[in-house]
Amino acid sequence: MIEAVLRGLTNLDGVRTVLLVEPDGFVVFAQASPDGVDSALVESWNALAKQAPDEALTTVVMESGYLILKPIEDRVLMTVCERSCNLGNVRHALQNLEWPD
Repeated sequence: MIEAVLRGLTNLDGVRTVLLVEPDGFVVFAQASPDGVDSALVESWNALAKQAPDEALTTVVMESGYLILKPIEDRVLMTVCERSCNLGNVRHALQNLEWPD
């Protein structure tokens, strides 16, 4: 079910990794290999997402690309993108996610 909801995001050009993470750092879903993404990094991203206002998209500019954090209820959706990605398309896909009830 999670994979079907995120398919529009994971299929975008330039999206390398998508993680859905619990508040305690447990990775519920990972699309594509999270190379270079270890538990300490996920924990720091989770802490960063908690500082943002509810429903806010947080974009972090990294050396190798971008990280976009989106809170989804008590979880955080973490999207790692290449520098060449179209951030507008990624943000649009994130804002239009439809989770089943």
